[in-house]
Amino acid sequence: MHHHPRPALRHPAALFLCLALLLCAAARPALAVEGGASHYIQGAYGDFLMGLIPAAGFYARNDTFYQSGHMGGTAKGGKVYAGLDESMVMNITKLSYVFDVPAMGGFLGLGLGVPIIINEHITGDVAANYSRKSRATGLDTPHHLEYGGGGDRGGLSDLFLMPVIAGWNFGECHLAVMPIVFLPTGYYDKNKLTNLGMNYTTFDGNVAFTWLGKAGFELSVNAGYMINTENITTKYVSGNQLHVDWTAAYHVNERLALGAVGYLLAQTTPDTGSGANLGSFYSSGTGIGPAVTYTVPVAGKDVMLIAKWLHGIGASHSFLGDSVFASFALKF
Repeated sequence: MHHHPRPALRHPAALFLCLALLLCAAARPALAVEGGASHYIQGAYGDFLMGLIPAAGFYARNDTFYQSGHMGGTAKGGKVYAGLDESMVMNITKLSYVFDVPAMGGFLGLGLGVPIIINEHITGDVAANYSRKSRATGLDTPHHLEYGGGGDRGGLSDLFLMPVIAGWNFGECHLAVMPIVFLPTGYYDKNKLTNLGMNYTTFDGNVAFTWLGKAGFELSVNAGYMINTENITTKYVSGNQLHVDWTAAYHVNERLALGAVGYLLAQTTPDTGSGANLGSFYSSGTGIGPAVTYTVPVAGKDVMLIAKWLHGIGASHSFLGDSVFASFALKF
């Protein structure tokens, strides 16, 4: 989406007054995790059978998704924005290998994730730089107002490692533990809206559970907790986040399953660091949508095809919008 200045805002004085009223009405600009985004991608953490490791071997999964959304006032690229609009096409390839470990009664392995942003398009509403303290309020005050900005960019995002993958199967119940480490490998420029990475390391502990009944009903949940390090460029430490992805499905047969998927996101600690000079704010969000999977034989291998759509139904200080996924997974 493209936004154009309203006629009433074309004069600089009117522009300043409008932004000042916006910021005062919100008490402070709405910040939560730097730029309102983190290494968590809504709905990307699982769908069908997310807690089940069926056998030892080499696994591959590829997700291509389109995401679009809007976020109210936030700080990004060294400026405070009245709003941001984003659309992105991204591809993530996950490779993992697990061993059968009789001594632990389950599986143990490791994995790697390679995310490629095919294109990210961001536009920003009215923006202001913040660098001077107000004697009256003690807050940073804006100078140099402008009509936002934006652009397009694509390339390698932040690689992630799965140093440990552990799984156990207990009849109809299945459990998997998978910590993830995100590395700051994507392009980053604090003065740009279109960054490909976060410019900090994130440690994300994840536990997934699947119940798959004999009648074909499934309930799967993945819960994770993200701990973020400092962005050394901006001196900003994003608060920790709790995220939960869930699936409720019915397996029509061994190849076809239909269900609903959803996510919950909640920031649990405030933003800190000298770069978080506008205060501490908390992000949250939730979404839901349909999902379908169908397994097809290809060259002697069973390839699991997955499609899902997640619609954001609530967000605070984070992007609210839609995500559409097309994925495949197989075991070699």
